[in-house]
Amino acid sequence: MRILLTDTTWNMAILARELREAGFFVSEAGDCSEMIEFIKSGQQDAVIIDPDLPDGDAYDLLRRIRSLKPHMPICMFDRDVSEEARLKALSLGADDYVEWPTHGVADIMARLRAYIRRAAGFSSSRIRVGDMRLDLDLQKVYVFDMPVRLTRLEYELIETMALRSGALISRDEIMLQLYAWQNEPDSKIIDVYICRIRAKLAAAGALEEMIVTSFAQGYRLNTLPSEEKSIAA
Repeated sequence: MRILLTDTTWNMAILARELREAGFFVSEAGDCSEMIEFIKSGQQDAVIIDPDLPDGDAYDLLRRIRSLKPHMPICMFDRDVSEEARLKALSLGADDYVEWPTHGVADIMARLRAYIRRAAGFSSSRIRVGDMRLDLDLQKVYVFDMPVRLTRLEYELIETMALRSGALISRDEIMLQLYAWQNEPDSKIIDVYICRIRAKLAAAGALEEMIVTSFAQGYRLNTLPSEEKSIAA
Protein backbone atom coordinates (compact mmCIF):
# COMPACT_ATOMS: atom_id res chain seq x y z
CA MET A 1 0.00 0.00 0.00
CA ARG A 2 1.37 3.41 -0.95
CA ILE A 3 0.91 6.39 1.33
CA LEU A 4 1.50 10.02 0.32
CA LEU A 5 2.14 12.44 3.17
CA THR A 6 3.27 16.01 3.75
CA ASP A 7 6.84 15.95 5.02
CA THR A 8 7.00 19.39 6.66
CA THR A 9 7.66 18.61 10.33
CA TRP A 10 9.78 16.24 12.41
CA ASN A 11 6.51 14.68 13.57
CA MET A 12 5.66 13.55 10.03
CA ALA A 13 9.22 12.46 9.32
CA ILE A 14 8.97 10.07 12.25
CA LEU A 15 5.61 8.79 11.00
CA ALA A 16 7.04 8.23 7.50
CA ARG A 17 9.88 6.18 8.96
CA GLU A 18 7.50 4.11 11.10
CA LEU A 19 5.21 3.39 8.15
CA ARG A 20 8.13 2.33 5.94
CA GLU A 21 9.39 -0.02 8.64
CA ALA A 22 5.89 -1.51 8.79
CA GLY A 23 5.94 -2.28 5.06
CA PHE A 24 4.10 0.69 3.57
CA PHE A 25 5.50 2.48 0.54
CA VAL A 26 5.72 6.16 1.49
CA SER A 27 6.08 9.21 -0.77
CA GLU A 28 6.77 12.59 0.84
CA ALA A 29 5.72 16.02 -0.45
CA GLY A 30 7.33 19.18 0.90
CA ASP A 31 4.41 21.55 0.29
CA CYS A 32 0.90 21.88 -1.16
CA SER A 33 2.08 22.29 -4.74
CA GLU A 34 4.19 19.14 -4.64
CA MET A 35 1.33 17.27 -2.98
CA ILE A 36 -1.01 18.12 -5.84
CA GLU A 37 1.63 17.10 -8.42
CA PHE A 38 1.94 13.71 -6.74
CA ILE A 39 -1.84 13.31 -6.70
CA LYS A 40 -2.22 14.18 -10.37
CA SER A 41 0.56 12.00 -11.70
CA GLY A 42 1.03 9.14 -9.25
CA GLN A 43 -0.66 6.07 -7.89
CA GLN A 44 -1.50 6.59 -4.20
CA ASP A 45 -3.70 4.50 -1.90
CA ALA A 46 -4.11 7.11 0.85
CA VAL A 47 -3.05 10.65 1.75
CA ILE A 48 -1.94 12.10 5.10
CA ILE A 49 -1.88 15.87 5.64
CA ASP A 50 -0.12 17.73 8.45
CA PRO A 51 -1.71 21.21 8.81
CA ASP A 52 1.73 22.84 9.22
CA LEU A 53 2.27 23.66 5.53
CA PRO A 54 4.68 26.29 4.14
CA ASP A 55 2.63 27.40 1.15
CA GLY A 56 -1.06 27.11 1.89
CA ASP A 57 -3.96 26.15 4.10
CA ALA A 58 -4.43 22.48 4.99
CA TYR A 59 -8.20 22.67 4.59
CA ASP A 60 -7.85 24.15 1.10
CA LEU A 61 -5.45 21.32 0.25
CA LEU A 62 -7.97 18.82 1.60
CA ARG A 63 -10.69 20.30 -0.63
CA ARG A 64 -8.45 20.17 -3.72
CA ILE A 65 -7.39 16.57 -3.16
CA ARG A 66 -10.98 15.48 -2.50
CA SER A 67 -12.11 17.13 -5.75
CA LEU A 68 -9.35 15.31 -7.67
CA LYS A 69 -9.76 11.95 -5.92
CA PRO A 70 -13.33 11.55 -4.64
CA HIS A 71 -12.80 8.07 -3.20
CA MET A 72 -9.22 8.21 -1.95
CA PRO A 73 -8.80 7.98 1.85
CA ILE A 74 -7.54 11.31 3.22
CA CYS A 75 -6.46 11.73 6.84
CA MET A 76 -5.18 14.77 8.71
CA PHE A 77 -2.58 14.32 11.43
CA ASP A 78 -1.45 16.69 14.17
CA ARG A 79 0.02 16.60 17.67
CA ASP A 80 -3.08 18.23 19.18
CA VAL A 81 -6.51 18.08 17.58
CA SER A 82 -9.41 20.19 18.79
CA GLU A 83 -12.99 19.07 18.38
CA GLU A 84 -13.63 22.09 16.16
CA ALA A 85 -10.73 21.19 13.86
CA ARG A 86 -11.82 17.55 13.64
CA LEU A 87 -15.40 18.46 12.76
CA LYS A 88 -14.24 20.94 10.11
CA ALA A 89 -11.92 18.40 8.50
CA LEU A 90 -14.58 15.69 8.46
CA SER A 91 -17.13 18.10 6.98
CA LEU A 92 -14.70 18.92 4.15
CA GLY A 93 -14.20 15.29 3.24
CA ALA A 94 -11.46 13.95 5.48
CA ASP A 95 -11.85 10.33 6.56
CA ASP A 96 -10.12 10.94 9.88
CA TYR A 97 -8.21 13.48 11.97
CA VAL A 98 -5.65 11.66 14.08
CA GLU A 99 -3.53 12.80 17.01
CA TRP A 100 0.01 11.59 16.39
CA PRO A 101 1.97 10.34 18.26
CA THR A 102 -0.82 10.08 20.87
CA HIS A 103 -2.25 7.27 18.76
CA GLY A 104 0.37 4.54 18.33
CA VAL A 105 1.66 3.42 14.97
CA ALA A 106 -0.17 0.07 15.22
CA ASP A 107 -3.48 1.92 15.59
CA ILE A 108 -2.64 4.19 12.65
CA MET A 109 -1.66 1.28 10.42
CA ALA A 110 -4.91 -0.51 11.20
CA ARG A 111 -6.91 2.62 10.35
CA LEU A 112 -5.05 3.19 7.06
CA ARG A 113 -5.43 -0.41 5.93
CA ALA A 114 -9.14 -0.34 6.76
CA TYR A 115 -9.73 2.92 4.89
CA ILE A 116 -7.78 1.70 1.84
CA ARG A 117 -9.51 -1.66 1.52
CA ARG A 118 -12.95 -0.09 2.05
CA ALA A 119 -12.20 2.51 -0.62
CA ALA A 120 -11.42 -0.43 -2.91
CA GLY A 121 -14.76 -2.02 -2.04
CA PHE A 122 -13.66 -4.61 0.53
CA SER A 123 -14.75 -4.74 4.16
CA SER A 124 -12.58 -7.75 5.01
CA SER A 125 -8.79 -7.80 5.24
CA ARG A 126 -8.71 -11.18 3.50
CA ILE A 127 -9.25 -11.38 -0.24
CA ARG A 128 -9.52 -14.51 -2.35
CA VAL A 129 -8.55 -14.67 -6.02
CA GLY A 130 -9.04 -18.15 -7.43
CA ASP A 131 -6.53 -20.45 -5.70
CA MET A 132 -4.78 -17.48 -4.09
CA ARG A 133 -5.57 -15.67 -0.84
CA LEU A 134 -4.20 -12.32 0.34
CA ASP A 135 -4.11 -11.16 3.94
CA LEU A 136 -3.84 -7.38 3.64
CA ASP A 137 -3.13 -6.84 7.33
CA LEU A 138 -0.33 -9.41 7.52
CA GLN A 139 0.85 -8.61 3.97
CA LYS A 140 0.99 -12.30 3.10
CA VAL A 141 -0.12 -14.44 0.17
CA TYR A 142 -1.26 -18.06 0.30
CA VAL A 143 -2.14 -20.68 -2.29
CA PHE A 144 -4.81 -22.70 -0.56
CA ASP A 145 -3.13 -22.88 2.89
CA MET A 146 0.46 -22.81 1.63
CA PRO A 147 2.30 -19.52 2.29
CA VAL A 148 4.04 -18.00 -0.73
CA ARG A 149 7.34 -16.27 0.03
CA LEU A 150 7.32 -13.01 -1.91
CA THR A 151 9.67 -10.05 -1.81
CA ARG A 152 8.26 -6.72 -0.70
CA LEU A 153 7.90 -5.49 -4.30
CA GLU A 154 6.38 -8.76 -5.49
CA TYR A 155 3.77 -8.57 -2.75
CA GLU A 156 3.04 -4.92 -3.54
CA LEU A 157 2.46 -5.82 -7.20
CA ILE A 158 -0.05 -8.56 -6.33
CA GLU A 159 -1.80 -6.33 -3.79
CA THR A 160 -2.03 -3.47 -6.30
CA MET A 161 -3.85 -5.68 -8.79
CA ALA A 162 -6.13 -7.15 -6.13
CA LEU A 163 -7.18 -3.79 -4.67
CA ARG A 164 -8.04 -2.60 -8.17
CA SER A 165 -10.49 -5.49 -8.51
CA GLY A 166 -8.60 -7.29 -11.23
CA ALA A 167 -8.58 -4.32 -13.61
CA LEU A 168 -5.93 -4.10 -16.32
CA ILE A 169 -2.94 -2.13 -14.98
CA SER A 170 -0.31 -0.75 -17.33
CA ARG A 171 3.41 -1.20 -16.81
CA ASP A 172 3.74 2.58 -16.27
CA GLU A 173 1.10 2.50 -13.52
CA ILE A 174 2.89 -0.39 -11.83
CA MET A 175 6.22 1.46 -12.02
CA LEU A 176 4.65 4.50 -10.34
CA GLN A 177 3.12 2.33 -7.66
CA LEU A 178 6.35 0.48 -6.89
CA TYR A 179 8.89 3.25 -7.26
CA ALA A 180 7.15 6.67 -7.38
CA TRP A 181 10.01 8.32 -9.30
CA GLN A 182 12.62 7.09 -6.81
CA ASN A 183 15.55 5.30 -8.49
CA GLU A 184 13.33 3.70 -11.10
CA PRO A 185 14.95 0.78 -12.97
CA ASP A 186 14.12 -0.21 -16.54
CA SER A 187 10.39 -0.92 -16.82
CA LYS A 188 11.22 -4.42 -18.10
CA ILE A 189 11.89 -5.31 -14.46
CA ILE A 190 8.11 -5.69 -14.13
CA ASP A 191 8.24 -8.65 -16.51
CA VAL A 192 10.87 -10.22 -14.26
CA TYR A 193 8.67 -9.74 -11.19
CA ILE A 194 5.68 -11.25 -12.96
CA CYS A 195 7.67 -14.31 -14.02
CA ARG A 196 8.96 -14.82 -10.49
CA ILE A 197 5.51 -14.46 -8.94
CA ARG A 198 3.99 -16.91 -11.41
CA ALA A 199 6.72 -19.44 -10.64
CA LYS A 200 6.24 -19.06 -6.88
CA LEU A 201 2.46 -19.42 -7.11
CA ALA A 202 2.81 -22.53 -9.28
CA ALA A 203 5.38 -24.02 -6.90
CA ALA A 204 2.92 -23.48 -4.02
CA GLY A 205 0.29 -25.50 -5.89
CA ALA A 206 -1.79 -22.96 -7.84
CA LEU A 207 -3.88 -24.86 -10.38
CA GLU A 208 -4.58 -21.87 -12.63
CA GLU A 209 -2.65 -18.94 -14.09
CA MET A 210 -3.32 -16.07 -11.71
CA ILE A 211 -1.76 -13.18 -13.67
CA VAL A 212 -2.76 -12.51 -17.26
CA THR A 213 -0.59 -10.48 -19.64
CA SER A 214 -2.32 -8.21 -22.14
CA PHE A 215 0.26 -7.60 -24.87
CA ALA A 216 1.56 -4.00 -24.92
CA GLN A 217 -1.10 -2.99 -22.36
CA GLY A 218 -0.35 -4.43 -18.96
CA TYR A 219 -1.41 -7.08 -16.46
CA ARG A 220 -4.49 -8.13 -14.55
CA LEU A 221 -5.57 -10.87 -12.20
CA ASN A 222 -7.24 -13.80 -13.91
CA THR A 223 -10.18 -13.84 -11.49
CA LEU A 224 -11.84 -10.88 -9.81
CA PRO A 225 -10.95 -10.67 -6.10
CA SER A 226 -13.65 -11.46 -3.55
CA GLU A 227 -13.80 -11.31 0.23
CA GLU A 228 -13.62 -14.31 2.49
CA LYS A 229 -17.10 -13.88 3.89
CA SER A 230 -16.43 -15.86 7.05
CA ILE A 231 -13.72 -13.38 8.15
CA ALA A 232 -14.85 -10.32 10.06
CA ALA A 233 -13.53 -6.91 8.97
